[in-house]
Amino acid sequence: MAAEQIRAGVDVGGTFTDVVVLAARPRAVKVPTTPGDESLGVAAGIAESAGSQATVGALAHGTTTATNAVLERDVARTVLVTTEGFADVLTIARQDRPSLYDLGVERPRHLAAEVVTVAERTLPDGRALEPLTDAEVERVVDAVAACEPDAVAVSLLFGYAGDAHECRLVEALADRLDVPVTRASALLPEFREYERASTCVLNAAVAPRMARYLGRLDGRLPQAAITVMTSGGGTAGLDFVAAAPVHTLLSGPAAGVVAAGQVAASAGFADALAFDMGGTSTDVCLVVDGRPEIATEARIGGLPFGTPAVAIHTVGAGGGSIAWIDAGGALRVGPQSAGAVPGPACYGGGGRAPTVTDAHAVLGHLDVDRALGGGLRLDVDAAARALATLPAGAGDATGVLAVVRATMARALRRVSTERGVDPGDLALVAYGGAGPLHATALARELGCAAVVVPPAPGVLSALGLLLAPLRHEALRTVMLDASGDLAGVLDELAAEAGAELDRQRPGVAPTRSPVADCRYAGQSHELRVAVPDDGDLAEAFHAAHERAYGYAMRSEPVELVTARVVAEASPVLEALPASWDQGEARPDRTRAIGLADGVLEVRVCDRAGLAPGQTVEGPALVEQPDSTTLLEVGERAVVDDAGNLVVHLAG
Repeated sequence: MAAEQIRAGVDVGGTFTDVVVLAARPRAVKVPTTPGDESLGVAAGIAESAGSQATVGALAHGTTTATNAVLERDVARTVLVTTEGFADVLTIARQDRPSLYDLGVERPRHLAAEVVTVAERTLPDGRALEPLTDAEVERVVDAVAACEPDAVAVSLLFGYAGDAHECRLVEALADRLDVPVTRASALLPEFREYERASTCVLNAAVAPRMARYLGRLDGRLPQAAITVMTSGGGTAGLDFVAAAPVHTLLSGPAAGVVAAGQVAASAGFADALAFDMGGTSTDVCLVVDGRPEIATEARIGGLPFGTPAVAIHTVGAGGGSIAWIDAGGALRVGPQSAGAVPGPACYGGGGRAPTVTDAHAVLGHLDVDRALGGGLRLDVDAAARALATLPAGAGDATGVLAVVRATMARALRRVSTERGVDPGDLALVAYGGAGPLHATALARELGCAAVVVPPAPGVLSALGLLLAPLRHEALRTVMLDASGDLAGVLDELAAEAGAELDRQRPGVAPTRSPVADCRYAGQSHELRVAVPDDGDLAEAFHAAHERAYGYAMRSEPVELVTARVVAEASPVLEALPASWDQGEARPDRTRAIGLADGVLEVRVCDRAGLAPGQTVEGPALVEQPDSTTLLEVGERAVVDDAGNLVVHLAG
């Protein structure tokens, strides 16, 4: 009998690896992440969810490999090759201060181990002012080889305008050295030498580690067509990601936001706050008209990168975040995390530090009789011992939850009220393994319209991988008047973007959407604007500027700085699943749990036993294999036709 061929989405997190398998009814599992080799956890999750006889035909993958490499500074020894006189481009950066009044503040350390300069100069229009000689190429290659690099980044001044010098150097380095070489003009043909150099170095620094990981993953799933989630809200082929891993620095969080937008729309909300609380961190993002905002610059570990990225704000607040006492005697939670190993104390993996998950276990929010991902079972006594290490009077389980919720509320305000967006018009889409435990408390504090908990919240990011389109963005800094003829530039970029997608998936028929980074003459930063059908880019920018800043200057000239074309092809999954395999529902029961009103006896029901139209009145717990939803006193949850749990808040 032939083995069943499946399609799967796999998101590797700091504590758990989430797997969604598409079958007659989608099935989801969570297994512990395997930090030494994440591909082991991926293979184990697929085997548990699909069975040993199934083979993977298509795998959409979200990975933290590049992310963790940068955050942990566990990167390749990288040499930056740049124009003579610009050796300090990464050190000088933007000359800003991360904390204006902190005399002891330290800037994030850049990732270039050595810098080799080149005697050459290209002008902003692409013409060579100082030619690159053969002798200079040979000298530079010798100097780089003497540094014994694991990777090389080549980023020359104005290389985006004229790439001939970069191409010659990359060719010579590749002939001499058996290491990855990243060319900035191919990776990011955009102005601003600091951001371009930083992006180039980040890419080179993580390339060897990513290539090793993707090679192991491909070896474990040789029959699968593997795509990897990129920071910009789409997927890309294995070869593209291996060469340009900087595109995956926000891989996992981006997938969750893609799915959250569709979940909000299915519940009747065009605009929403995506709230993803996992084991290590919380990611939040504003969703407007069902789509997340795309930024053209993001940061990781304090270092900027200029590839497209979903505008996510991340804080170190997750289920594994450790509670501790600061020098002033105040209770703090995070950003340190117990991670997958040893994990929270209640997981029985040897962890002893008190965590957010331990607080939930002690308060009775989690079911000690239900096996967690990978067969883990809760040890409440171990959780109590961990929390007991906090000084008397400094904080208890309820205090730990209050502190971590304050951190998450600040993050949600950062992407809503601080940007002039009223949370009263937004639904809070709660997902991640821990998100639904905190969602209603946060929504009440912010004043959100409602909370939406999707059918499988604990694995929504894995589902988002399957919903995300194959995506590529072609771009070029052009510095044109916005009222001029842009057709030629946009046609060239459309052909480039379409050709890249055809290379990754032959025969694909992508959509192509033109986008422009514009500014008023004299401004130093741009707004990303969709090019309108009528071609009036200036008016589109005026309207975008007014939405963002509250005013427009229609008498001022508008510059098109960077032109872009986004090409997208169909995803693995075209729409949200109509139903999920949630297992067998157990009879309703009661349990004494700790809430803000004290210890209460509450209803406990299984999500699998709830049909559309049914309601659950708080206080209550709604349990399912991948997550638990906590309803406080006076809150009312209704199952809608899409299977979402829509929570109407008290008062």
